[in-house]
Amino acid sequence: MKRPSEPDAPAVPSLLVFAIAVLVFGSPLRRLWLAEGAPGWLPFLVWLGVIGLGFWAAHRSGGHDA
Repeated sequence: MKRPSEPDAPAVPSLLVFAIAVLVFGSPLRRLWLAEGAPGWLPFLVWLGVIGLGFWAAHRSGGHDA
């Protein structure tokens, strides 16, 4: 039997992904993937990671139809 969830429960994983994205894109951490010798595809890989985390959060919180 599935336990009833709190009304704000689906928002928690999404807020976590948002906080991680703000940390990655708004802090000095971005210097790691924007360094002069870094490959050109590295920023796209970082974006793909954030999108993947968002997909995981939506899937985990039951925000999908199937």
